Amino acid sequence: MTAVSDRADQGDEVHTLTAKRVAKFARDFGAEGSEAQQFELYVTANYLFPYVRDDVEQIERSVLGGGTDEGVDIASVVVNGQIVFEPSEIDDLISDQASNTAKVIFIQAKTSESYDSKLIAKFLHGVEAVTKYAIKAKSVKLPPALVDLAALIDRIAENGDKFQDTRIPCELFYVTTSSNDGKRAQQELQVTEAIDRIRALGIYSENLHLNTHGHDALAAKLKERHGPQNIRFNFEKRQTIPATDQVSEAYIGLLSGTEVMTLLTDENGSVRPGIFDDNVRLDLGVHNPVNMRISGTLRSDDREHFPFLNNGLTIIATSLQGSGDRFFISGYQVVNGGQTSHQLVRWATSDAVKAKPSLLSDLWIPVKIVSSDDAGVRTRVAIATNLQTPIGSTDIQASSQMAKDVEEYFNQSGVNGLRYLRQNQHASLDFPRTRIVTTPELNRAVAATLFGESSRAIGAPKELEAENSFVWDEYAVEAYYYASWILYRVDRFFARTPDSNTLKAAKYHIAMMVSALTTPKLVPIFETPDPEAARGQLKSAKRLNFKVSESERIEVAIATAVQLATEQFQSVLDEGRSLRKDDVRSRRHQEALLQRVKGSFDV
Repeated sequence: MTAVSDRADQGDEVHTLTAKRVAKFARDFGAEGSEAQQFELYVTANYLFPYVRDDVEQIERSVLGGGTDEGVDIASVVVNGQIVFEPSEIDDLISDQASNTAKVIFIQAKTSESYDSKLIAKFLHGVEAVTKYAIKAKSVKLPPALVDLAALIDRIAENGDKFQDTRIPCELFYVTTSSNDGKRAQQELQVTEAIDRIRALGIYSENLHLNTHGHDALAAKLKERHGPQNIRFNFEKRQTIPATDQVSEAYIGLLSGTEVMTLLTDENGSVRPGIFDDNVRLDLGVHNPVNMRISGTLRSDDREHFPFLNNGLTIIATSLQGSGDRFFISGYQVVNGGQTSHQLVRWATSDAVKAKPSLLSDLWIPVKIVSSDDAGVRTRVAIATNLQTPIGSTDIQASSQMAKDVEEYFNQSGVNGLRYLRQNQHASLDFPRTRIVTTPELNRAVAATLFGESSRAIGAPKELEAENSFVWDEYAVEAYYYASWILYRVDRFFARTPDSNTLKAAKYHIAMMVSALTTPKLVPIFETPDPEAARGQLKSAKRLNFKVSESERIEVAIATAVQLATEQFQSVLDEGRSLRKDDVRSRRHQEALLQRVKGSFDV
C-alpha cells in the first residue's frame, strides 16, 4: 500500500525548522552520525525528557538503532517515574512500595514529511513481536535490544499485584516532520488491524491507540522541556504578594479543583509531563499514610474542610500573565504539594466525581504561585518549601581543592576536549553534553582506569563517593583527564556501533582493559590487592604518561578490549540478550579480563 499523506509531494527531506532544531541539538549534545540518527536522538531527548532529562547515556540507551530494530527506533520502560534498563532495577524500585506505577513507550522516528502506512504497520508489528516475547520467551525471533525490552515488560507483568494498573499503560508514537496529524494514515486497514492484534494480547491498557505526530506536535514536545506553555486558568480568590527584583509576580489564594486539574493534567486527563521535576519527593503511592489521609478527606463529607487540613500547592513559573481573574502560565513546576496533586488527580477520575462534577468545582485548594525567570530563585523556593535537602557526598568531593584543579585542567583542553562539571548548574551549558563529565562519572572512570577497580565501578559506585575514597587524592591532574577521556571514547564507540551495545553493561571493564593496553605500567597497580598501597603507587608514579594525544592507539585498544569482553561473556550473549549488571559485576570477571589483556601482550 502506498504512503498516505495530505501532501502532493512525498519527498524525504526534513522540515526546514525541524532540521535547524535537530542541527542545534546535535551541536549541543555532541550527537554524531547521519541526519536520521541525529533525528532519532532528538526525538528521544524530547519525547522522553521527563525521564531522561539531558542525560546523554540514557538518551542513547533508549535508541534501539541498527537495521534489526523491527521498526521500533526508540523504546523505554518507566517505573515510578524513573526509566529502567534492567529487570533488577524494577525489583529495586518496587521493593519498598505496595503500590507502583509503570509505563511502556514505543516510538518510530522518520525524517520524512509524509506518513507511510507500510512503515507504520511494520512499527506496530515490532511492538506486537516484543509483547509476544514478553508473554512467552523465544516465541518469536528478536534482536538483543528488543529481547532486553521484552524482559522488562515481563518483569512488570509478573509483579502485577504490586502495580496500580491491572494492565500496563502503553504509549505508541509514530513521529515524522509532516505538516499534518496523520489521521488518515491511522485509519488504514493494515494499521487498524495491527492495533487490534496488540490489544488482543491483553497486556496493555484498553485505551491503547497510535499517536501520529508531525512537526507541530514535535515542536510542542520541545516546548514541554521548559514546562507547559500558555495554560489558561481562572484565579478569583487571590491576594498579591509584593514583587522583588528577582520575582516578577506572586500570588497566594485558593483555586477550585477544576482549575487545579487544568494546571495538573492535559486535555487527555494525563499528568502534564515534567511539572514535578523540581519536586524533591516522588509520588509515594496510594498506600502511603499521608496520602491515605488526603484521599480520605477528598472522599468524605468533610472535603469542605480541605483548605484547612492541607498546605496545598506551591507553583513556580517562568511566565505568568493576568488580565482580571484570567491568567496564562508557562514553564511551571509544582515544587511543593506533589502528594496532594497526585491524590487530586486520582480522585478527579473516580466514579463519584464523574457522576457529580460539581464535587470538583466546589473543592477549594490553597495555592501559592511565584513567577521568576531566575533559576536560582526557583531552586531556593523548591528546597525551602520541601525542607532543606542534605548535601550529597559528591558535593563534598567536588568542593576540594583537587577537584578545583581538575576542573581548571579540563577547561584548558580546548573545544575538542572535555569539561568537568564540578558543581550542578541550572543554566544551559555552552559545551556538548557528550563531553561533560560529572563527579560520579569521574569517580567511576578513575576507579576503572587508574586502579583497575572496574567491578567496583559497576557494582558499588556509592562506595567511591565516601569522603576518604581512594579516587580523590593528590594524583596528577592529567590522570583524571586520562581516565575521563578513555571512558568518553568507549562511550563514543558504543554510540557509533549500535550492534556492540549488548556489551554496554561491561563498559567499565572495557575501559579498564583499554587503560591497561595503552599504559601497561598501570597493570602492577591494578594487581595490587591493598587499595592504600595502590594509592601510594599512583601518587608516586612519576614515569607514567597520561597524555591522550595518541587517539589512534586508544581506538585500537578499544577494539581489542571489546573483542576480549565478547569472548569473556560469550555464553551470556549466546542467550540472545544484552549483558546486565548482574552478569558482569563480579570481581572474578575483572581479574579474568585483566589476564586476557596480559595474554594479548605476548601475542
